Amino acid sequence: MALAEKDIKEIEELFEKLGSMTLEEQRAKAPEMLKKLSPEQIEFIKQQQGGGQCPFCGIAKGEIPAKKVYEDSNFIAVLDINPGNPGHVIFLPKEHIAVLPQLSDDLTAKAFVLVKKLSGAVFDATNAQGVNILQNNGAVAGQTVPHLHIHIIPRFDDDKVRIEWDPLKLTEEQFEEMQKRISEKTKDFGKKVYDVSGNLVEEKENKKEEKKPEKKEDAPRIRRRRA
Repeated sequence: MALAEKDIKEIEELFEKLGSMTLEEQRAKAPEMLKKLSPEQIEFIKQQQGGGQCPFCGIAKGEIPAKKVYEDSNFIAVLDINPGNPGHVIFLPKEHIAVLPQLSDDLTAKAFVLVKKLSGAVFDATNAQGVNILQNNGAVAGQTVPHLHIHIIPRFDDDKVRIEWDPLKLTEEQFEEMQKRISEKTKDFGKKVYDVSGNLVEEKENKKEEKKPEKKEDAPRIRRRRA
């Protein structure tokens, strides 16, 4: 189904808004947000997601065939059917999570330990000269399936994989403004936060109280009697 460019842009903006929300917020707000779309836009979304089913959910459930290279109770890794190079792996959670910020801290920690190990396995198995680990959030960032996934791509001299951008020239004021705005968002991370001058302004990690050395009491003096 062909949609006008403005209709597709509306869909992309909606998914970007949803991607910035927590899973609970999405469940609460998504139905109302979807009501603003036309029937044609809803049908377009269904077609993009494989007739209403997320293809990665289908792979996780075993309903869509895939070349598995790893699986446990939470995650699965398969060969990409459109690889950048032979050995290109896609790693994903089995639960339908749209973007990385929605994944719990516990599963995020487990995921990146596995991605680290998988990248080593891919590197060794393909005799690669390097590995790219890529993760896109949102359609505008290149996410083609709205289910969190991580690409592990073996790299070789003179291969056809291209990951590049035209560097921007920012002023010192622009750098400082970005540093200020992002630092403001990291205040609750429990880590060090710096101001625009690079000075430490806050450290939320609990510091252990230093124990003061105990004072040693002077031993009582024993008076000797004269004989």
